[in-house]
Amino acid sequence: MNYSYEEFLKDLDMGRELHFIFKEENYYIGCGTGQFMFWKFYDSASEIKGEHVEDLLRKVQLDGKLIKEVWDLIEIDIIF
Repeated sequence: MNYSYEEFLKDLDMGRELHFIFKEENYYIGCGTGQFMFWKFYDSASEIKGEHVEDLLRKVQLDGKLIKEVWDLIEIDIIF
């Protein structure tokens, strides 16, 4: 799937939810219960919340890097 980081940002802004894979681990990012949320599947301690997309994306790191920095290593699994 040729899905750009800009498309990802637009989808999050519209309230869509995404499941993605990074280094064989599954992750969720989206807007749930009125706030933006991120977590690694089966790891409740990994949950991060943000007031808006930019706030959340500043907080989320994968291998110590922002999602934008590792975008080419991310596989989008499902977009809701």
